[in-house]
Amino acid sequence: MKTYPLSVFVRRVLLIRLAGAATVIALVIGVAAFFVQRSQLADEIVDLGRRGVRTLVDNVRATMEREHSDGLTALREVVGRGERPVVYHAGRFVYLQIYDRASRVLAEESATDQPNVRDLKASLDSWPFTFPDAGREEVRWARVDGGLFVYVTAPVPGRAEAPVAYARGVFAVSPEASARMYRTVARNVILAVGIVILVAALLYPVILHLMRRLAHYSTHLLEANLETLAVLGSAIAKRDSDTDAHNYRVSLYSARIGEAVGLLPSAMRVLIKGSFLHDVGKIGIPDQILLKPGRLDEKEFATMKTHVENGVDIVQRSSWLRDSISVVGYHHEKYAGDGYPHNLSGEDIPITARIFAVSDVFDALTSARPYKEPLSFEEAMEILEQGRGRHFDPRVLDAFGTNARELYDRYAGHEGEDLLQELVAMVEKYFSADMETLRYGEESEPATSAP
Repeated sequence: MKTYPLSVFVRRVLLIRLAGAATVIALVIGVAAFFVQRSQLADEIVDLGRRGVRTLVDNVRATMEREHSDGLTALREVVGRGERPVVYHAGRFVYLQIYDRASRVLAEESATDQPNVRDLKASLDSWPFTFPDAGREEVRWARVDGGLFVYVTAPVPGRAEAPVAYARGVFAVSPEASARMYRTVARNVILAVGIVILVAALLYPVILHLMRRLAHYSTHLLEANLETLAVLGSAIAKRDSDTDAHNYRVSLYSARIGEAVGLLPSAMRVLIKGSFLHDVGKIGIPDQILLKPGRLDEKEFATMKTHVENGVDIVQRSSWLRDSISVVGYHHEKYAGDGYPHNLSGEDIPITARIFAVSDVFDALTSARPYKEPLSFEEAMEILEQGRGRHFDPRVLDAFGTNARELYDRYAGHEGEDLLQELVAMVEKYFSADMETLRYGEESEPATSAP
């Protein structure tokens, strides 16, 4: 997941998305306008072809009536007069060919002033003769030497309306008509772009305002959730005759190990919440057991172990805290499977719980307690190594070992304000508490963050 400050989000994401949408919409409308315009031009040309054929038919029928001849004889006579192909405002027929059902060419006429008429005739001759039914025409498009040409084939009906011959010709679209079509397309594209830009310009401040309000409300909600987290953590620390420093240290240790392991931000947030609330269930443990200075007997220890279920019951009541169950409910499991309460082993234990187990034991070993002095770094690391593969995940231990000395020097035994400030910075980094921060995109879980 990518994280942007709001100003960067607006510039990089919102504007790019709006510009991309405008471009796509403009292209779609432009292409649609082009095909609609070309279809309209084709219909116009086909209509002109029909009119040309009708003119030819009318002349043939007039000749048949006047000379009492059959349709084919009259057709040959009309075509033989050498009349020039008809010229229309959208162009003209520069070549016309009449043929019968046997594919014999009866007559043909061409515009002598058309420079590429031979190429057009050759192109037309390369296509097989077709015989459309009465009242139907065939239309094809071609671009020759930069010019736009339409090939039209139409039947020539006789007295009984049945075709006595067929006419096919090449209609040269005039430069004016072609330019008009492209001007229309350009105008429609510009109009579409203008409309989209106008709509985007109107939507931009609205979206920006809503995003700012959303960020504002989200920030206040996050702050309220974090306050709840702090209150719960502090409450159990006070009741357990401890200070908040233990929660601060184990949260920082865990976060640094999580970064070394390669957890995603989503898993880091779970790890931080769970680390801070790991012992929240001790609220339900009686004082005579929780505060007992000596070793617990078997029955008392059984009662103490119920703090895990108590903690799960507490955090699952909050939708925001519920995911911390992966730490709260499993931080006393052991890698070899002899922990509690579920006797899970290996990678069946959530990765966040496996990380916290190292942090919690390391902090306990290196911190002073009423009943013991803190151990040195070397002594603590030796005890952790003794638990490799039994209590602790070897992979997590290795990740911790890469910067364990630095973390020891930085956090071990510390209880000052610097711990709180660093934890606040860690929370801001992974929870994005800044009002001016938004996330964009999706996360994919790599193997390092899988349980």
